[in-house]
Amino acid sequence: MPLPDAPAQSPRVYKLLKNTLLADLTNDDLTLIGDPISIEMLNEDELRRLILVQLARLTVKQEWDGLLG
Repeated sequence: MPLPDAPAQSPRVYKLLKNTLLADLTNDDLTLIGDPISIEMLNEDELRRLILVQLARLTVKQEWDGLLG
């Protein structure tokens, strides 16, 4: 299900992570993917996708301590 008000196709985040397992992702991988993304209206959806992937990665690796942990 796409994010509300977002295009169904991810132009960057999901394409770059297409063949990667969440269990194999590292913080460095996400940093490299998110590096050229700046906080602008055109990139808001990609930033939300990057955050969703990070939360899923932390949950799969059982590193979830909460949003403030």
